[in-house]
Amino acid sequence: RRGCDAAVKYLEDCNLLDEFEMGEVELALKKFKFQFPDAVREISVRGLLQGVAAHHAGCLPLWKSFIEELFQRGLIKVVFATETLAAGINMPARTTVISSLSKRTENRRVLLSSNELLQMAGRAGRRGIDKEGHVVLVQTPFEGAEECCKLLFRGAEPLVSQFTASYGMVLNLLG
Repeated sequence: RRGCDAAVKYLEDCNLLDEFEMGEVELALKKFKFQFPDAVREISVRGLLQGVAAHHAGCLPLWKSFIEELFQRGLIKVVFATETLAAGINMPARTTVISSLSKRTENRRVLLSSNELLQMAGRAGRRGIDKEGHVVLVQTPFEGAEECCKLLFRGAEPLVSQFTASYGMVLNLLG
């Protein structure tokens, strides 16, 4: 989370929007502030007006939805995100940068699973727009090229359903 916020702060003076886009962001932000004044993440506003945003579990759900909407409209050019962005949200990008192949847990770092890596990498390339997507993997002190290759060539892990049908559920579906 801190890394996402620090990256936005680093780029908040790099204007990635033209005048029209900046006006659109200002208008959307004004409407959002009016509707949800307590959900505005003030430390993120300056970057947002430049086309840069953070998306992580430390942001309120309303704010994350707002970021997603602006990104889908093409008004945010760069999103720094944790794996929160990879799951269940339709936010494809031309290029995805994965800054670490491990994640911090309570007391140590754990390598991503191959499914987690594939889910994040799968955001690269916009269906119907891009012929291909690009994924950039950044080496860190926590993992090297060997771990990266193992993850990449391991392939997807099998999905194991947790679904169990009960008699009551079947009766509800039939009735």
